[in-house]
Amino acid sequence: IAEGQDVVVIEADEAKAAAVQDRFDCLVIPGNGASPSVLRKAGADEAGLVLAVTDADGANVMACHSAKALGARRTVARVEDADLREVGPGLGVDLIIDARISLVKEVRALVRYPGVSEVGEFAGGRLVLVGGRVRSGAAFAGTSVSEMRESSRGRWVLAATVRDGHPVPGRGATRVEPGDHALLMVKPTDVPMAVELLGIEHHRVRRVVVLGGTMIAQMAAEELLRDGYEVVMVEADPKRAAEIARATDVMVVGGDPTEPELLERLELGAGDVVVALSGWDEVNLMGCLVAKAVGAAFTIARFGRFAVAGVLRDVGIDATVSSRVAAANEILRYVRRDRILSVATFKDTRADAMEIEVAPGAPAVGTALRDLDVPAGAVVGGFIRGSEAFLPTGDTVIEALDHLVVLAAPGAIEAVEGMFIG
Repeated sequence: IAEGQDVVVIEADEAKAAAVQDRFDCLVIPGNGASPSVLRKAGADEAGLVLAVTDADGANVMACHSAKALGARRTVARVEDADLREVGPGLGVDLIIDARISLVKEVRALVRYPGVSEVGEFAGGRLVLVGGRVRSGAAFAGTSVSEMRESSRGRWVLAATVRDGHPVPGRGATRVEPGDHALLMVKPTDVPMAVELLGIEHHRVRRVVVLGGTMIAQMAAEELLRDGYEVVMVEADPKRAAEIARATDVMVVGGDPTEPELLERLELGAGDVVVALSGWDEVNLMGCLVAKAVGAAFTIARFGRFAVAGVLRDVGIDATVSSRVAAANEILRYVRRDRILSVATFKDTRADAMEIEVAPGAPAVGTALRDLDVPAGAVVGGFIRGSEAFLPTGDTVIEALDHLVVLAAPGAIEAVEGMFIG
């Protein structure tokens, strides 16, 4: 909607349909999204893209199958069942997404760099966008970008600071203040330096405690175990706890993940990260707050409701992850797939970080970055040229087939695409 697309939403729950209609400038049709008659009423026969992202895998595949039969050009289905993922392409599904995989990858990155609130990897991990709240007393606090860049020899680029949900692109005169949410582009080896600039205290992670026994929690626990961490899972349902213990090498503790006595018995300390991945926002919030109170150094909470995301950091949650945000990133990458290779969105701002391939003949080709009329809501944070990934200066000249990492607000995306894609 923010990019000017005509959007139609199909929702079977009348109350949810009314809420969407009140909040967004789009057409909402109550009904079954897998029904050909409902899809026809929604205009699926002329749609450029149909997204089926309910919690029911079978309904999503059927919706795509029906939409494709009606004439929809492209279809995307959210599917977690492995068998359905295999047969989906034969049933009219162009792209199958499983947001759990992206979410687990994000959790692993946040555990690897404790203290930051976002980690976005680009160019196969050769450039990293690190986000975090600027602490009082940090080297960054109260200084301008030009002052800090000079002292650090250009080893980072400030893509943006976020204040009250609004991104402020990083320019030479931009001043960073305590409490700002700063987004820094660095090479992987310089992530510790970025963490230090933000004033975040570094802790070596010894153990990861996973709260909740959802399938996402199990997937994350197994991957973290493979990464070499000691992993403990806390699950309230005895049957589910026993099931996970039999199926994995993860140590499973039975009990309420929000119970202070239970978490105290785990003797949480400076080397512990707590990751709350239950299916309930309230349990994840309370579990992290209790864990922090009894000694955990760093907490990560999964959330389902976007309205919750901005509140969590203000009450002491260090980082958040979301299946919905992960799914949105997968969809945006597909929608813009011609020359936009990856997309990352953030929880407290509407800006996107995009990896863009510069098209031959694009207006920006042959022009130095300082001479480009980059839109006010955008910043070029990183370059990938051939096998080399580097941070740009004003003298960097754009070449065809360069890959650029650009942070852009919704209103600037069209101008950015016009400049670098044409």
